[in-house]
Amino acid sequence: MVSDIKRWIVQTHQKVGNKLPQEAALIEQMGVARGTVREALASLQAQGLVKVSTGPNGGATLTQPPYERCLEAVSNFLYFQSVDIVTLYALRRAVEPELAANAALRLTDADIDDLEALVGLSHPEHGGSADWNERREADPLFHDRLADACSSPMLALFCRLLNDIIRRVIVVRNAQDDFSDFDEEIFHSHSALIEAFRSRDPERARALMQEHMAHAEALALEAESRVDRGSLLMSPGD
Repeated sequence: MVSDIKRWIVQTHQKVGNKLPQEAALIEQMGVARGTVREALASLQAQGLVKVSTGPNGGATLTQPPYERCLEAVSNFLYFQSVDIVTLYALRRAVEPELAANAALRLTDADIDDLEALVGLSHPEHGGSADWNERREADPLFHDRLADACSSPMLALFCRLLNDIIRRVIVVRNAQDDFSDFDEEIFHSHSALIEAFRSRDPERARALMQEHMAHAEALALEAESRVDRGSLLMSPGD
């Protein structure tokens, strides 16, 4: 029944905000019992695809599942899996340059100003926190903003998922005070990207992001070798 409703949504080109047929209409349309329809709607609501309300104007309204639900599902899937730095950055090298090229033509001047502020927060000599972990958070936030500007929902989703997995890799939660190479790499790479964005130069942005990913991988591997970890993935609050 759930699959039948999903198929109907696709075949009839329904959009977020549209309402599904009323319960009686679904019963007649699908040829099933009332209990089956209610179970299907409850399942769709649990998946984040509909919101069911009661009352005279009630019913099931189509909703966009939040990104956090997708992240939670991926994180749970990977919880007992091995996620190594090399594979993670191989994926980032494939998608992040395309994200940068896409965003270069879509970022507004205000967006770029916000990105530039994050660049400063990534370095202690340019306004960044004395806390290593707080400075590191400016890096994934920079990449999150690029995903927000991306015109491709699929590319943006992949990049955001990889970015959040990076957040949960233990290497970014265990800092050494003398490991300043991260500060320098992020500040200089992101500053160069800002220049490409202000020039609206997608090819330059793509090339710079390729270099940035290569340098970031080398630093991540070095940092990983400095820590003793029992598990690669951890929750953001741990």
